Amino acid sequence: MDKLSPDVWMSRCAQRIVQVDQGIGLEEAHEIARDLHAFERTAEMAPEEAVDFAAAQIARGRTSFERRTAPRD
Repeated sequence: MDKLSPDVWMSRCAQRIVQVDQGIGLEEAHEIARDLHAFERTAEMAPEEAVDFAAAQIARGRTSFERRTAPRD
């Protein structure tokens, strides 16, 4: 898969968020998509995969994600 631009990635991610939880509006979904894109692990995933991963983690009671203190080389 070619790397998506951040705008395309976040747009697709927001659309998936709304599909997964219809109680979340599109504006809030875009905010969540920006957060998911800010994390190294989920940013490397396809946007739909990132949403499904985050939803699965939340369902398991894991609601915090760790940021790396230093970027990888």
